Amino acid sequence: TLSKIVKGVDVIYFVAGSRGRDLLQTDAFGAVKVMLAAKSNHINRFIMLSSAFSLEPEQWKNKGMENLLDYNIAKFFADNYLVNQSNLDYTILQAAALIDEEGSHKISINENSGVKNTIQNVAETLAAIIKFENTNQKIIKMSDGE
Repeated sequence: TLSKIVKGVDVIYFVAGSRGRDLLQTDAFGAVKVMLAAKSNHINRFIMLSSAFSLEPEQWKNKGMENLLDYNIAKFFADNYLVNQSNLDYTILQAAALIDEEGSHKISINENSGVKNTIQNVAETLAAIIKFENTNQKIIKMSDGE
C-alpha cells in the first residue's frame, strides 16, 4: 500500500509520530516501512523529522529529556536504519521539544541548538531542507534561536 501511495514522488518526508501511543509501529518500524517503499520506487531523497539526540543515548538523561526515553529509543532504531542500512540520500532533522506557539522564523543549529522549537519553525526548516544539496547525508540538530 505504501509503495502505491509514494509512486512517482521525488522526495519523501517522514514526519509521522504516534504521540507515544504506538511507538514501535509508527515511530520505529513505520519509518522503516516508508524507507522500504522509497527504495522499491527508486526514490532516493528521504528527509526524517526526529528527536534531539536520537542517535546519542548518553544524552537521554539530560534535563528536559526525561519524558522522551521511549520515543528516543524508537527514533534511535529508525534513524540508525536510515543512516546505516537504507542507502538513501537522507537528512535527519533532530528537533528539540516541540511547542505550539507562533514561530520566530529564526533557528539555531547543531552546537548552538537549545531545548525548544516552535512547530512553525520546524515546519519551515523541513520545507527549506530540500533546497540545499549540502543537507544530503547530514544530521542536523535544531532549535528556536537567532
